[in-house]
Amino acid sequence: MSAMDASRRGIYDAALMGILSNEGQIYPFLDAIFDFLYRRTDFYRIKSSPSDKLGFSPGVARSIARAAFESYHKLADEAQKKKDATAPVAAQPEEPVPIAAEVEVETTTSDDTIESTTSESVAAEPVETSPVAAESKSQCSQKGDADNVEATKDDKADGPSTLKAGDENDGREYDPVQAKFQSHPESYNGAMRDNYCWSQSIHDLDVRVKVGPDVTSRNQVRVTINTNHLKVELLDIFNKTWSVHVDDDLHSRVKLDESIWTLVPGDHVLVNLEKATELWWERLLVNEPKINIRAIDPTKPFEDLDPESQAKIQELTYNSLLKQAGRKTPQEEKVENLLREAWDKDGSPFKGQPFDPSIVNMSGINSDM
Repeated sequence: MSAMDASRRGIYDAALMGILSNEGQIYPFLDAIFDFLYRRTDFYRIKSSPSDKLGFSPGVARSIARAAFESYHKLADEAQKKKDATAPVAAQPEEPVPIAAEVEVETTTSDDTIESTTSESVAAEPVETSPVAAESKSQCSQKGDADNVEATKDDKADGPSTLKAGDENDGREYDPVQAKFQSHPESYNGAMRDNYCWSQSIHDLDVRVKVGPDVTSRNQVRVTINTNHLKVELLDIFNKTWSVHVDDDLHSRVKLDESIWTLVPGDHVLVNLEKATELWWERLLVNEPKINIRAIDPTKPFEDLDPESQAKIQELTYNSLLKQAGRKTPQEEKVENLLREAWDKDGSPFKGQPFDPSIVNMSGINSDM
């Protein structure tokens, strides 16, 4: 998704300014916009099948909103850099960390191939972004670490070829090759290669394919994604021929209906692939060197955990805060109330004595209840 053409900017200012003036703050203003999308459009409607005419596949609406934010974030970044360049020389501010165009998608069980111009593959719908200043170019579009880092040993790697979610990996290995990949967000848990770099979470992968400064339109890019294959082609505008930059089978299967690609003009093509199975990939393409998956970061974000695990972590955190404040946890209060009820009953060894729970050894009781 590209930013609005400069000639059209401002044509809706009167209507939007009325909303902003009435709401007074940015959050309720945005809330009004998304409320309109929710009530009057199919923006939040999830397609139950690819043939549905209304709505979007899971995660696509969210990626559209992120892409819109991303395009204007880049414009603001460029404007700030121009302003800094013309300002008097002073202490250099820290460069803002570039935001990856990462698409969060919900998990579905569908991985059927979607029909397109060929019977084997599907061209993912693109989202084009605005031009990026030279200073904020993709790390993997600059030769450096990718050329200086030796590949990990291919078939001599010990252990399983794929690390599944939940596998024990507390004794993480140190691998100097993977450590260099880990130092860049665009190859985090992945690798840098000659034409591209890739990173991964337990759910998805981001692939950045380098493009030249003359690649400025999505019409110059063809991205074809199959459940187990990726192909990226670029058009040479001078001789009108297509060159293949990536064309290989994927390490494992992906979900077609949750894949999306973005063009950052003159820099890279970003392809986001949703994994069909939660596992750590040791390589993106079958013909590239393997990475050491025992040296990556296998942690999962809190929001990616299942509801039961999230609830347990929240409970432990809450209990820890209560103990730090010198208060009892809900479980301790429950045990104390039960003890208080039984304290003076017939047969109790404490009958007739003042209530004093400290004289009772309750170690292990909390965990059993």
